[in-house]
Amino acid sequence: MAKNNLTDCTKMAEKLLQIVLILQSISLSVIHCDQIVNYTSIFGYSPKKDATFTEIAKMDGYQTEVHNVTTDDGYILTIFRLPPREGCTENNTKPIIFMHGLFLSGDDCVIPGPGVAHCYIYADNCYDVWVPNSRGTFYSRKHKTLNPDKDPEFWKFDFSEMALSDTPAIIDYVLDKTGAKNISFIGHSQGTTLFLLLCAKRPEYNAKINIGIGLSTTAWVEHSRFLIVNLGNALFPILTAAINSGVDTEVLPRGGVTNKLTELVCGFSNLTYPLCSVIIFAIVGYNSEQITSETLKVISGHAPSGSSLRNVNRWGQMQRNGFSEYDYGILRNLEVYGRISPPEIDLRNVTMRWVFVGSTNDFISDIRDLDTLISKLPNANTSKCVLSDRAFAHLDFVYGKDVPRYIIPIVLSLLSNGSFECT
Repeated sequence: MAKNNLTDCTKMAEKLLQIVLILQSISLSVIHCDQIVNYTSIFGYSPKKDATFTEIAKMDGYQTEVHNVTTDDGYILTIFRLPPREGCTENNTKPIIFMHGLFLSGDDCVIPGPGVAHCYIYADNCYDVWVPNSRGTFYSRKHKTLNPDKDPEFWKFDFSEMALSDTPAIIDYVLDKTGAKNISFIGHSQGTTLFLLLCAKRPEYNAKINIGIGLSTTAWVEHSRFLIVNLGNALFPILTAAINSGVDTEVLPRGGVTNKLTELVCGFSNLTYPLCSVIIFAIVGYNSEQITSETLKVISGHAPSGSSLRNVNRWGQMQRNGFSEYDYGILRNLEVYGRISPPEIDLRNVTMRWVFVGSTNDFISDIRDLDTLISKLPNANTSKCVLSDRAFAHLDFVYGKDVPRYIIPIVLSLLSNGSFECT
C-alpha cells in the first residue's frame, strides 16, 4: 500500500510538472507575443519534424552510419556517424564526439540544417563526427534483457550511470573503429557533465580525450532558473522516497504529453510561433532572435526525448547539494556514505584540457556556477569564454542561427591549433 501511495505521488508530481510547464509557457507567450511574431511563411510544415537523424541528414545531402554499442550493464546505445565530406583524406580526418544535453538527443546537431548545424559544419571541415545518444533517450531505449515499456528496472539510472557506463563504452568504440589514439569532445549541457564525471572517477580516460569543449556546461546549478531543476529540488522528499521504494519510470519521453503539445502548437503554422517558441525556450533561457520558425517546426517533433525520474531527481538534488553523489535521504546516506549528506564529487583527477563557453542569458548554466566548477578543477588546464552576445541562451548553443558566428569559430580553432578567441 505504501509503495502504491508513493507511485501515486510520483505520478502527481510528473503531472504537476507538465501543468506548470504549460501554464508558465502560456503566460510568458502573452508577455512576449508582440516581440517575436514572425509574419513570413505563414503556413508550412517541415518534413524533418517526424524524421530520424539519418533521414534528416539524407534530406540535407549528408551520408550517415548507424552504430550500436552495448554498455557493461546491458544498455544498447545508438551512435550516429557523419563521415568527413568528399575531398577529405584519411590523413587529415580526426574523430570528434558531440554529446547532447538533458532531455535532448543526437538530433540536436543536425536540426538547424546545413551551414548552421554543428555536426554538418564539422563534417564539412574534414572531421569524423560521432553522435551518441544517452540511455533512456529516444534512440537508446534498448537493453539486452530489460523492456523499457514493461520493466521499471530499465529506468533505474541517473547521469552517473551515463557517465561511468555509457561514456567509456562510446569512447572505446569510437577509438576502436577509427584506430585513433584519442578523440576530441564537444558537449552541450549534461553532455559535458558526463565527461567531467568520467575523467574524475576513471582518470585513465583523461589520456583518451585530446580536448573537451563544454557548451553551456552544467555541474553546479545553485543559480539555475531551469524549472525542472527547481521543481526537482522542491519535490526532493517525495521523489527520493518514491525512488527508494522502487518507483522508477520514464519522464518526458518523445511522443509524450509535452512533446504532443509542442507538435500541436509548433508543427504547422508560423501564426503560433510566439506560443511555440516560449513553450520550448522560455524556461531554459529566452532569446527571440536566435531560434527561427523553421527550426522550431523541426524541434517540435524531437524534443523532449526522454530521461528517467531518477535523473530528474538527481538534478534537483544538485541544486541543493552541489556537484555531489546521489542523495538517498539521511538514513540511507548513513548506510552508503557514513554521513547524513552525500559527499561532493572530487574533480582533482580531471587533468585534461577543458574550454567552457557560456553566456549571461543562460537560465540553466549560470556563469557563477561555471566559475565554481572551474575553481574545483585545480589540475585541469581550463579556459572560459563568456559570449559577447548577452542574449544568447541555453538552447541557442545548438539551435541558434548564429552558432556559426559565435560557437563554431571557437571550436574549429581549438580543434585545429589549440587556441581560440572569445567571440
